[in-house]
Amino acid sequence: MRQITYHIHRYNEGRSYVQTYTFDYEADRTILWGLQKIKDTIDPSLTFIAACRSAVCGACSVKINGQAMLACESKIDELAERFGSDEFEIAPIGNFDVIRDLAVNWEAKVNRLKTVAPWIFMKPEYTKTTATRQTPDDFKKFVLNTECILCGCCASECNKLSAGREDFLDPYVYTKANRFVK
Repeated sequence: MRQITYHIHRYNEGRSYVQTYTFDYEADRTILWGLQKIKDTIDPSLTFIAACRSAVCGACSVKINGQAMLACESKIDELAERFGSDEFEIAPIGNFDVIRDLAVNWEAKVNRLKTVAPWIFMKPEYTKTTATRQTPDDFKKFVLNTECILCGCCASECNKLSAGREDFLDPYVYTKANRFVK
């Protein structure tokens, strides 16, 4: 029977190591499914974050064979074909502090996001009674960058952040800020 192997970068209490897990292949499954299978049947201590399982929340971002992607939408079959192997190296996304295993700390990143105040402010000329009218063209300007789900994949791959983040905000911060500048 075909086997899938995950080489998972583990981090726990200051110790880092790679642990290998092998499980039976099942067609049309995702990397996240494999992580959950490992947690449920092999090693309940494996830590990762996943919420919606629908590529909406971005919580399941990981590096798969060195590339940041969402585990919930990354199909094992497609990745096996792409990389030419049934073995996958899975690590936490880059440019984030690791809490444990594949779980990263977003607190500093959220604080950086808040510095650009990426939300809508009501103009003084509008009140609760007069409200705000939005034309279809206005909406098109606004919706341009709404597809960003704050998964952190762009920040993980950002060489500028790896080199130094003192003079540069994360790419998703610029995307969110641009959404409201138009």
